[in-house]
Amino acid sequence: MKCEKDSKGKIIKHHYPYFNQKNTMVGMKTRIVSSKSFFGKGDTTNQNMLFGQNLFKGGGKYVTVCEGELDAMAVYEMFGSRWASVSINNGVHSTANIKANLEWLDSFENVVLCFDNDEAGREAVDKIAPILGPNKCKILTLARHKDASDYLSNGDGKEFLDEWWNYSKEYTVSGVATIEDMREALLDYKNTELVPLPESFGDLNHMMRGGIAKGELVSIIAHTSIGKTTILNELIYHFATETKEKIGCFMVEDNIDETIRKVVSVHTAENLQLVKPTDLNVDVIMDSAIKIGFGSKVQLHSDGGGSIDIDEMFSKIRYFVKGLGCGIILVDPLHTAIKNLSNENIEEVMDRFIKLCKETKCAVILSTHTRKPDDGSHPHKISEYDVKGSGAIPQACHTNILFSRDKLAEDDYTKNSTRIRVPKLRRTGQTGEAGWTYFNPDTARLEKGMNPDIGFTNDDADF
Repeated sequence: MKCEKDSKGKIIKHHYPYFNQKNTMVGMKTRIVSSKSFFGKGDTTNQNMLFGQNLFKGGGKYVTVCEGELDAMAVYEMFGSRWASVSINNGVHSTANIKANLEWLDSFENVVLCFDNDEAGREAVDKIAPILGPNKCKILTLARHKDASDYLSNGDGKEFLDEWWNYSKEYTVSGVATIEDMREALLDYKNTELVPLPESFGDLNHMMRGGIAKGELVSIIAHTSIGKTTILNELIYHFATETKEKIGCFMVEDNIDETIRKVVSVHTAENLQLVKPTDLNVDVIMDSAIKIGFGSKVQLHSDGGGSIDIDEMFSKIRYFVKGLGCGIILVDPLHTAIKNLSNENIEEVMDRFIKLCKETKCAVILSTHTRKPDDGSHPHKISEYDVKGSGAIPQACHTNILFSRDKLAEDDYTKNSTRIRVPKLRRTGQTGEAGWTYFNPDTARLEKGMNPDIGFTNDDADF
């Protein structure tokens, strides 16, 4: 490069020579310092060598490709003239310049792209990195300054070298995990938060190795009138009083007063469903509700019940998670909560639930309807594929839990005993029988139960 000065000795222009593939100078690119504008003379097209390429033989260990000529010279100086450093000739429009010199670039073990840390620089990297390919190309995103020459002019050469050596990341084709990606994924899993379930829920905590994981999608599957809402009420009370989690509740088949009465019944061990409306002590009930956490740890959807459309549903759930800080979302039941849910759009809905869980690290529990109600002849005949509509629901969920009950049994204990099975538990792989839970009608509480067919002698009995 040559500098042109005015009569006072001030540098007013930079002249950058460009060479063709025969190593003959064929053009000159001139930079006007005051305006930072450029003009060219002769041949300065993309088919020439990269700026500075004529000074270096191919086959070295490292070459740094910069977005501008000054940056290339700055990198070379900061490295003590040890490693090759070149520049593309026309910023973001220089993919052809890279292709014309790909054989020379490919002769180096490592090609580091050191472009300006701005939108144009990132755009250029996105276009050029795929040409160089993985296992060759590294990308340096500058942290302290916009470009390499800024590091040199500010006396930050050591910082530049530290970033160059330690933060140049290997370019990978989208969708291919690097070793760093794999390690980060394992560390992320190691830090998974587990939220324990009530001890009354059979052996689920053991099978799930501690409870539901944040970021998981769980379906509760049961026939009509088995007690799904009772199960969810027990979950609400447990999460509110025994964990640090805030719970967002979309109980669309219950009015707000029903949800409060049912959950407060769990707290007081008095079944408020059996109390006449005129005999309810609202102040006492609200005192208990506030102690449980209603309005703080327990947030209720209050749109008057009924279905809402898909976009509105996910907008509200996002608000519950991001705005109110809810770590657990309960939807009861899924098929009623979302308006116009059909086989055609259920896959989209489940995909959005999965992405929501992954993005926000919230746990979502869905209560689902089955295709046919239980007629009492086979009370425990149920599978995850009995879910109403598309098989996308059980397929998408990380965990599917089956609850079944002989609701027409003559014996009270049998009638109030619910069998728990787990046909799918992706995280641990533990499937099968998960014990029993018993609903005590006097206290309106679920208690750890046992198989009513074999009596009360063996809590661990199989079927």
